[in-house]
Amino acid sequence: MKTLILTFFLALTCSIGFAQVFRIDSLPEQGILLDKGWKFHAGDNPDWAKADFDDSKWKSIDPTKDIMDLPQVRKAESGYLRFHFQIDSALIGRALSLKISQTIASEIYLNGRLIHQFGQVNSESDKEQIYYLINHPVSIVFKKSGNQVLTIRFSFTKSNKLLKYKPTKYTTFKAVLVETDKAVNTYVSKNIFDVQLSYYKLGIVLFLFLLHFLLYLTYPQQKANLFISLYAFCWCFFYYADTKVNTLPINGEQLYFFNHLIKIISLLLALFFLLALYSYFKEAKHFLFWILIFLIAIAYPIGVYFVNLYIFYNSFGIPGILAFESFRVAFKNFNQNRLGAKFLIAGLVFYIIFMGLFFMSVFGLIHISTLSAQIYLNLALLSIPICYSLLLAVDTGQTNRLLQQKLTEVETLSTEKQQILTTQNETLERQVTERTAELNQSLADLRATQSQLIQSEKMASLGELTAGIAHEIQNPLNFVNNFSEVNTELIDELEQEINKGNLEEVKLLAKDIKENEQKINHHGKRAGDIVKGMLQHSRSSIGVKEPTNINALADEYLRLAYHGLRAKDKSFNVELITDFDETIGNINIIPQDIGRVILNLITNAFYVVNEKAKAESRKQNAEEKSYEPTVSITTKHSPLPGRGAGGEVLISVKDNGNGIPQKIVDKIFQPFFTTKPTGQGIGLGLSLSYDIVKAHGGEININTKEGEGAEFTIQLPV
Repeated sequence: MKTLILTFFLALTCSIGFAQVFRIDSLPEQGILLDKGWKFHAGDNPDWAKADFDDSKWKSIDPTKDIMDLPQVRKAESGYLRFHFQIDSALIGRALSLKISQTIASEIYLNGRLIHQFGQVNSESDKEQIYYLINHPVSIVFKKSGNQVLTIRFSFTKSNKLLKYKPTKYTTFKAVLVETDKAVNTYVSKNIFDVQLSYYKLGIVLFLFLLHFLLYLTYPQQKANLFISLYAFCWCFFYYADTKVNTLPINGEQLYFFNHLIKIISLLLALFFLLALYSYFKEAKHFLFWILIFLIAIAYPIGVYFVNLYIFYNSFGIPGILAFESFRVAFKNFNQNRLGAKFLIAGLVFYIIFMGLFFMSVFGLIHISTLSAQIYLNLALLSIPICYSLLLAVDTGQTNRLLQQKLTEVETLSTEKQQILTTQNETLERQVTERTAELNQSLADLRATQSQLIQSEKMASLGELTAGIAHEIQNPLNFVNNFSEVNTELIDELEQEINKGNLEEVKLLAKDIKENEQKINHHGKRAGDIVKGMLQHSRSSIGVKEPTNINALADEYLRLAYHGLRAKDKSFNVELITDFDETIGNINIIPQDIGRVILNLITNAFYVVNEKAKAESRKQNAEEKSYEPTVSITTKHSPLPGRGAGGEVLISVKDNGNGIPQKIVDKIFQPFFTTKPTGQGIGLGLSLSYDIVKAHGGEININTKEGEGAEFTIQLPV
């Protein structure tokens, strides 16, 4: 009796156990959802994937729920799901598939054999890679009827980025058993439709972006084109991210990135649209704009941490304020008969109608196909930018018509004014001819005057030399006269000694006479050289360079200038300092021209130190009269690179006068510019000197400090 009772109890237990096993005898067209009878256990043990493993003590679970609603899965981070079911013999060998939806990394086993893997299952977050799937088909073939075990090894670590994102609906694991052809057709058609639709929308907004950006480049004053191009550019990123999200499967890293990118871009869209609106209608920013800015600023953290609130916030809050402000601006300008307001109102009305139909389908208020709902949504999103583009097109057309009208008016006025312009041109040509003749005559007079002034400057420098030459000639002439008188006396003595017959004394007197004759000859030649130098200075330069001792030339003109000034002003006194480089030798120059330059610089130096000496002499305090006029002239050979094998020769004339003020330093080489009082200079000396040095291939520079003196340096290439 006990044996019978035990046998009955075991049979009853087995029948109850078998009654709980999910049985599949046939497949309906939509397939069978495997959601009942799943077991779950945390951890990672390869034996748990085996078909004969005893999972009777595992906890039941519905893995088709949102992963946020399964804390045991998130807490476990990794584990196994097992599902027992029975297959009728009619399904053996048929082409079947599991439509998999998941937000985990998974390995799928059938009866202990791995049939597919999505991502990388690992309890370490840096090695884990989850995959987001929606109805992804996985081929499955049943080789025998009866009991089957479907095992899922999975991981979803706590540090997974999708936990930070906190999505509203991410299925943990969902499997639907269906015919393979139906699964593949559904998956491919859905993916192709979503991707093609995204690329279609991307192409439209990319075209709008390029169109308005090019319009902005051609006409930057219309900044509305810039903002609408940025608005379209944001849509490009939005649809690109949407395309990436819809191209399944997608790993968790990409899904996290693109979902956050979509959130940021959707906020910028509202900002750029309102800026384009203000810019086109030239409206001041309303206080609602700043409220919108505040809402956009706090929208992102709301979207990250409060997803349900963000959906309402981003679907109704921000669009509501944007729509209200858009209608306000549109109706305000509509009342002012602005053409653009009509297009804007039309775009907003279309947006509200199509978006309303979309939300009604989402909330089940109307029953339409998914394709129709997507069409309504995209018509709503594209209605405003398309209407705005039409607005700008009409605006541009109107502007072109106005320009054409103005062009016609201009052509008419041009025809009328052409005759007037022709008459005026004839008058102007006659006046230009008369003025040109007058200017040519004035230019001829100016050139004649300039030639006279240059000749006056040369004569002035010649006058400076004349006094010095007269003084210089006086010395050798005095020697000639003195030695002539002495020789006369010596000849008388010679005659007396001859008469006496004193031959020794006669020889001594003859020797003295000979020496005196040599001195007379020497000083006569000296006078001749001075006269020759004067003639060279006075005659015009023939422009032929010849070897010249620059040291001798500088020394001669220094003394001549000094004696010339002394002849005119006996009180003038100056300390002369010379420092000549004896290694220079002869250089090829036009001596008359360079002599004029040196003479001009020395004369100017004498003038400034003399003026300073006179000013110092007028001081009342005798102790302050310590100024000593000094003029120095130096020469130096400088073998600088870039000046040829011979380098260059530097001729410096330095004084300790009052210097030249910095404000007029740049003017001193200009023709007719002078700092001397009227009547004492015509301002051509330094100008001519500059031209002469430049003609020799050299430079003339100045180094001055106000109150301390100036130094002019002539650089001549050797």
